[in-house]
Amino acid sequence: MQDVIVVGAGPAGNNAALLLASSGFSVTVIDSRVNIGDKLCTGLVGEECFRRYPIDPLMVHREVNSACVISPSSELVRFETPMPVAKVVDRVAYVASFAEKATANGAEYQLGNRVVRLEQSKDRIRVFTDGQNGTSQLESRALVLASGFGSQLNRQLGLGEPADYVVGIQATVRTEGIEEVEVHLGRDVAPGFFAWLVPTKPGYALAGLMVRKNAPEMFSRFMAARKSEGKVREEVEKPICWGIPLRPLKKTFTDRVLVVGDAAGQVKPTTGGGIFYSLLASEIAFGALKQSLDEDQLSANRLGAYQKEWKNLLSTELEVGYSARRVFEYLGDSHVSSLISQASSSGFAAELAASPEVSFDWHSSMIGKITRHPTLGGVLKLVNPLLSRMAKVPEPVEILASESSMSESGTPV
Repeated sequence: MQDVIVVGAGPAGNNAALLLASSGFSVTVIDSRVNIGDKLCTGLVGEECFRRYPIDPLMVHREVNSACVISPSSELVRFETPMPVAKVVDRVAYVASFAEKATANGAEYQLGNRVVRLEQSKDRIRVFTDGQNGTSQLESRALVLASGFGSQLNRQLGLGEPADYVVGIQATVRTEGIEEVEVHLGRDVAPGFFAWLVPTKPGYALAGLMVRKNAPEMFSRFMAARKSEGKVREEVEKPICWGIPLRPLKKTFTDRVLVVGDAAGQVKPTTGGGIFYSLLASEIAFGALKQSLDEDQLSANRLGAYQKEWKNLLSTELEVGYSARRVFEYLGDSHVSSLISQASSSGFAAELAASPEVSFDWHSSMIGKITRHPTLGGVLKLVNPLLSRMAKVPEPVEILASESSMSESGTPV
């Protein structure tokens, strides 16, 4: 019997496996995919993440210190920061690097096996899998569920699922003259959300959008528009859809089990980005599990400390981000265009980009600055009087002071 089984070889699962194996626990990681880290993602990750979880420079496509936002009225506002705030990376290689370190520290990986059922008992967890070699059963003292959004395993454990989600769709495209990130807004582009072009290797980019419904149709329209502009030459592959949680699970623990990453809804509601928050949550999960495993006390009561700690770190960001997300969905194209025009003409866009308080990964400060701005906040409050409450957004939560030693398998919808 293993100490821990990790379901899902994404950022959260691999980092949890690495930390546990490095501390001497026996760990098995199970993932339905054969290629680790092969999940749809822009690969756009903040510098703060890489300071905490370093990356091989060979995995970096480019550094990012600017982006263009195109409003529904086609007005363009360019944000540029003095120093790079993010990197566009080879996501597959970056996520796989955590698995390689985990393996080097003794973790075992079983790829191409889908977990179909979990059973909790007084002294163990039973994990039933189905793969290329048939069915099998494994047992462990504890389990880390990092199986991504849409997994039915949450429901099997009685933990439910995130209360709100959006659909992402993305494809690799060949481009012409795209050298910086583009964000496109508008009801005809992605109602209530946004579309993107993220350049990767020279001549290539990731094109995609987030939307609540009709994702393939909206993506086809977005591609047609970009091709007519001469920005996109062709799609290299068929676009693929996947689900992105906008709300966290109400409960991310039960007897002998912790839920992390996309499976727990630990995702930025503003952008749908989940790598950094998944890694942070996996670090917290490791701390809670280590103590519980050492003391052989793995009840829900003991493991509940995990949820308290990750919420102390992330709940403000998730709640403020979700509130802002819902407000943005309410805005019409004229409101969005007006806000972007005001931000550009008043110099606020440049002020925001240069502010040391504004972070790529911690958005509550930026949201607070927008809602408190005399012009932009006034426009928003005219649209929705409830926004006056958002003007009192708290300062962003600081990252955990303690440093560790050193997706979740996304389920297409």
